[in-house]
Amino acid sequence: MKPASLPCIGEADSRRFLRFAFSLADLARRLLTETPVGETDIVVKADGSYVSAADRRIEAAWREAIAGQFGDHDVVGEEYPAQRRGSAWEWVLDPIDGTDNFVHAMATFGTLVALCHEGLPVLGVIDHPRLDLRVSAAYGLGASCNGRPVRVADRNERGAPIVIATAPENFVKGGRPELFGRLATAYPNLRVYRDCYAHSVVLQGQGAVAIDWHAQLWDVCAAWAIAREAGAAFVRLGGPAGRYQVVFGRPAAVAAVTDLLGVAQEGT
Repeated sequence: MKPASLPCIGEADSRRFLRFAFSLADLARRLLTETPVGETDIVVKADGSYVSAADRRIEAAWREAIAGQFGDHDVVGEEYPAQRRGSAWEWVLDPIDGTDNFVHAMATFGTLVALCHEGLPVLGVIDHPRLDLRVSAAYGLGASCNGRPVRVADRNERGAPIVIATAPENFVKGGRPELFGRLATAYPNLRVYRDCYAHSVVLQGQGAVAIDWHAQLWDVCAAWAIAREAGAAFVRLGGPAGRYQVVFGRPAAVAAVTDLLGVAQEGT
């Protein structure tokens, strides 16, 4: 995805799209309570990640809802083939980000809904059903956490900033295992949070920087949209084709981490 210039989207449309995205997140919460997880419901994919019956059920329900409300929009998601209609609008879906956490009853998994317009993320919802935590934004409306406005800004900190990285294995998969070691050396208090929980922490302003590596579009698209509305810096770095290496959070801290990693930036 190569974002274009900033879109011209009216406030009414932004609010309409956000209400609909909230309805998708609410639908996912309901379906999760109705879909018990057992060993027979879990499949290990070729890349070693999990997929559950709940993943498929949620994404199928989301696609049905989108078809009913925005039938001419494109849709891309983790569990089913992309639906391309040539639209300027594209919904980007991850029904359960962190399925491994979900199947082990760890509450930090989330559901991700994003909307792009002509390649630019303009809406994002990160919802953690078990934590009752929802971070969201839509173009021109700002960002919020459970309805409370949030902003990401530089601050004078005592001690080292909280830097959060994805798991070391993702740096290995992306062909840059040394980068995790570089981060751990520079930031001895480095946190490792898998999946979108790290995104939510930083986009609420509770951590300074999140680093995701070798990710798919649906892993980072919601955070991308929220970061812009929250005032956060969001940098995409080079790597394997079709994968996303991103650093985002407080602007000065993002600049420092990006310099440390020493990887050329791609257009954002």
